Amino acid sequence: MFILIKKKKAQVWSLDAVAGIIIFTAAMAVLFFYAINYNNQSEINIGDLSYQGNLAAELILSEEDGILTDNKINQTKLDEFYYSDYNAKKRGFGIKDDFYFVLPELEINGSDADYVGKVNSSAVDNLIQVTRFTIYKNKPVQFDIFIWR
Repeated sequence: MFILIKKKKAQVWSLDAVAGIIIFTAAMAVLFFYAINYNNQSEINIGDLSYQGNLAAELILSEEDGILTDNKINQTKLDEFYYSDYNAKKRGFGIKDDFYFVLPELEINGSDADYVGKVNSSAVDNLIQVTRFTIYKNKPVQFDIFIWR
Protein backbone atom coordinates (compact mmCIF):
# COMPACT_ATOMS: atom_id res chain seq x y z
CA MET A 1 0.00 0.00 0.00
CA PHE A 2 2.88 2.33 0.68
CA ILE A 3 4.12 1.87 -2.86
CA LEU A 4 0.73 2.77 -4.38
CA ILE A 5 0.55 6.01 -2.43
CA LYS A 6 4.04 6.95 -3.51
CA LYS A 7 3.16 6.30 -7.16
CA LYS A 8 0.03 8.46 -6.87
CA LYS A 9 2.05 11.33 -5.40
CA ALA A 10 4.59 11.05 -8.18
CA GLN A 11 1.88 10.95 -10.80
CA VAL A 12 0.20 14.03 -9.34
CA TRP A 13 3.51 15.88 -9.13
CA SER A 14 4.37 15.12 -12.75
CA LEU A 15 0.89 16.22 -13.84
CA ASP A 16 1.39 19.52 -11.96
CA ALA A 17 4.78 19.98 -13.62
CA VAL A 18 3.33 19.40 -17.09
CA ALA A 19 0.43 21.80 -16.44
CA GLY A 20 2.88 24.41 -15.10
CA ILE A 21 5.12 24.11 -18.15
CA ILE A 22 2.13 24.47 -20.49
CA ILE A 23 0.87 27.57 -18.65
CA PHE A 24 4.38 29.10 -18.56
CA THR A 25 4.90 28.46 -22.30
CA ALA A 26 1.50 29.96 -23.16
CA ALA A 27 2.23 33.04 -21.03
CA MET A 28 5.62 33.51 -22.68
CA ALA A 29 4.06 33.18 -26.15
CA VAL A 30 1.41 35.79 -25.32
CA LEU A 31 4.05 38.14 -23.90
CA PHE A 32 6.26 37.65 -26.95
CA PHE A 33 3.48 38.42 -29.44
CA TYR A 34 2.33 41.42 -27.39
CA ALA A 35 5.87 42.83 -27.32
CA ILE A 36 6.25 42.44 -31.09
CA ASN A 37 2.89 44.06 -31.84
CA TYR A 38 3.40 46.87 -29.31
CA ASN A 39 6.71 47.79 -30.89
CA ASN A 40 5.21 47.75 -34.40
CA GLN A 41 2.29 49.94 -33.28
CA SER A 42 4.72 52.40 -31.75
CA GLU A 43 6.71 52.59 -35.00
CA ILE A 44 3.49 53.13 -36.97
CA ASN A 45 2.45 56.00 -34.65
CA ILE A 46 5.88 57.66 -34.91
CA GLY A 47 5.91 57.27 -38.69
CA ASP A 48 2.40 58.66 -39.02
CA LEU A 49 3.14 61.62 -36.75
CA SER A 50 6.38 62.31 -38.60
CA TYR A 51 4.56 62.29 -41.93
CA GLN A 52 1.87 64.64 -40.59
CA GLY A 53 4.49 66.95 -39.06
CA ASN A 54 6.38 67.21 -42.35
CA LEU A 55 3.12 67.74 -44.25
CA ALA A 56 1.99 70.47 -41.84
CA ALA A 57 5.37 72.23 -42.01
CA GLU A 58 5.31 72.09 -45.79
CA LEU A 59 1.76 73.48 -46.03
CA ILE A 60 2.18 76.19 -43.39
CA LEU A 61 5.44 77.31 -44.98
CA SER A 62 3.87 77.63 -48.42
CA GLU A 63 2.78 80.66 -50.37
CA GLU A 64 -0.67 79.44 -51.43
CA ASP A 65 -2.43 78.50 -48.18
CA GLY A 66 0.40 79.17 -45.77
CA ILE A 67 2.21 82.13 -44.27
CA LEU A 68 4.94 82.84 -46.84
CA THR A 69 5.26 85.53 -49.47
CA ASP A 70 8.43 85.60 -51.62
CA ASN A 71 9.90 82.82 -49.43
CA LYS A 72 9.62 84.97 -46.29
CA ILE A 73 7.04 84.87 -43.49
CA ASN A 74 4.42 87.48 -44.24
CA GLN A 75 3.28 89.09 -40.97
CA THR A 76 -0.24 89.74 -42.30
CA LYS A 77 -0.64 86.10 -43.34
CA LEU A 78 0.77 85.00 -39.98
CA ASP A 79 -1.74 87.18 -38.12
CA GLU A 80 -4.59 85.80 -40.25
CA PHE A 81 -3.41 82.24 -39.66
CA TYR A 82 -3.30 82.87 -35.90
CA TYR A 83 -6.89 84.18 -35.81
CA SER A 84 -8.33 81.63 -38.26
CA ASP A 85 -10.38 78.66 -37.04
CA TYR A 86 -7.82 76.11 -35.87
CA ASN A 87 -10.00 73.04 -36.58
CA ALA A 88 -10.90 74.29 -40.05
CA LYS A 89 -7.21 74.90 -40.81
CA LYS A 90 -6.31 71.43 -39.54
CA ARG A 91 -9.01 69.80 -41.68
CA GLY A 92 -8.01 71.90 -44.67
CA PHE A 93 -4.44 70.68 -44.38
CA GLY A 94 -5.62 67.07 -43.98
CA ILE A 95 -3.98 66.71 -40.57
CA LYS A 96 -5.75 64.56 -38.00
CA ASP A 97 -3.54 65.25 -34.97
CA ASP A 98 -3.05 68.50 -33.07
CA PHE A 99 -0.16 70.87 -33.73
CA TYR A 100 1.40 74.20 -32.91
CA PHE A 101 4.47 76.04 -34.13
CA VAL A 102 6.94 78.45 -32.62
CA LEU A 103 9.25 81.11 -34.00
CA PRO A 104 11.82 83.30 -32.27
CA GLU A 105 10.47 86.77 -31.49
CA LEU A 106 6.99 85.71 -32.61
CA GLU A 107 4.52 88.58 -32.76
CA ILE A 108 0.82 88.58 -33.55
CA ASN A 109 -0.71 92.00 -34.27
CA GLY A 110 2.30 93.70 -32.64
CA SER A 111 2.10 91.68 -29.39
CA ASP A 112 4.47 88.93 -28.31
CA ALA A 113 3.11 85.41 -28.70
CA ASP A 114 4.46 82.07 -27.56
CA TYR A 115 3.02 79.84 -30.28
CA VAL A 116 0.48 79.53 -33.09
CA GLY A 117 -1.96 76.60 -33.09
CA LYS A 118 -3.20 74.42 -30.26
CA VAL A 119 -0.64 73.82 -27.54
CA ASN A 120 -0.75 70.52 -25.64
CA SER A 121 -2.12 71.24 -22.17
CA SER A 122 -1.38 67.84 -20.65
CA ALA A 123 1.33 65.21 -20.87
CA VAL A 124 1.28 63.30 -24.14
CA ASP A 125 2.82 59.99 -25.13
CA ASN A 126 3.58 60.72 -28.77
CA LEU A 127 5.08 64.09 -29.71
CA ILE A 128 7.07 64.88 -32.84
CA GLN A 129 9.04 68.04 -33.53
CA VAL A 130 9.79 69.00 -37.13
CA THR A 131 12.27 71.81 -37.78
CA ARG A 132 12.55 74.00 -40.85
CA PHE A 133 14.45 77.19 -41.51
CA THR A 134 12.85 80.27 -42.98
CA ILE A 135 13.05 84.06 -42.96
CA TYR A 136 11.10 86.07 -40.37
CA LYS A 137 11.58 89.81 -39.81
CA ASN A 138 14.34 89.73 -42.44
CA LYS A 139 16.41 87.26 -40.40
CA PRO A 140 16.94 83.52 -40.87
CA VAL A 141 15.04 81.71 -38.09
CA GLN A 142 14.21 78.22 -36.97
CA PHE A 143 10.57 77.21 -37.47
CA ASP A 144 9.61 74.37 -35.10
CA ILE A 145 6.29 72.59 -35.45
CA PHE A 146 5.12 70.15 -32.79
CA ILE A 147 2.49 67.53 -33.56
CA TRP A 148 1.11 65.09 -31.04
CA ARG A 149 -1.45 62.39 -30.45
